[in-house]
Amino acid sequence: MQVFFERRAELALGIWEYFFRPERAVDFVPGQYVEVQLPGVQGDARGPSRTFTLTSLPSDSSISFITKHFTLQTPYKHTLQALREGDGVRIGEAMGDLVLPKSVATPLIFVAGGIGVASYASMLKDLLARREERPVFLFYALRARREQLFRGLTDAYPLALKEITLAPHTLHAADIKDATPPNALTYLSGSQHFVEDLRAELEALGTPRSQIVFDYYDGYAEL
Repeated sequence: MQVFFERRAELALGIWEYFFRPERAVDFVPGQYVEVQLPGVQGDARGPSRTFTLTSLPSDSSISFITKHFTLQTPYKHTLQALREGDGVRIGEAMGDLVLPKSVATPLIFVAGGIGVASYASMLKDLLARREERPVFLFYALRARREQLFRGLTDAYPLALKEITLAPHTLHAADIKDATPPNALTYLSGSQHFVEDLRAELEALGTPRSQIVFDYYDGYAEL
């Protein structure tokens, strides 16, 4: 599907949210991601496409996602940054299992590393829009407090718990297990290293694989 660049907004230093107007409504479930293919990308080892979790709602007129810009940019990021209003890009079909379960009684643990918190933005917006309260426990690991995203959103939703871990401190599975119900569904989102380490720790502490849903941001050593 073709979508057209509208604008971008800097949410924190080097962290940007991009907005696009789709040619028609995008069919997705809050929490899912899409592949974004940019025209004219040359010399990028990973090609002209990346996947991004949508931070918008299905009912919004625009779709949005978050990315982090570094000093040393890939050709893909250079092209993304250079987009002008009205420029067209292509997106694929929405995918991903990081979505809300049907049972409203299931406790949910949202674990985010850095911009991985974007995976939960659409879900929390959806819950707020439907005025649906679920037991949600948020664990948010950050390199610095200035990089904290969606403060208004996480303050607006009545979370059962919000724990923020700032570097050099590290978030461990034991911290999560000690503060949450044993029957909770645990979501993990962040860099591959962050997600895989926590997943292994949780399983070692007895969390069944069936109670862990995960997604990681490919290409990021840390978030």
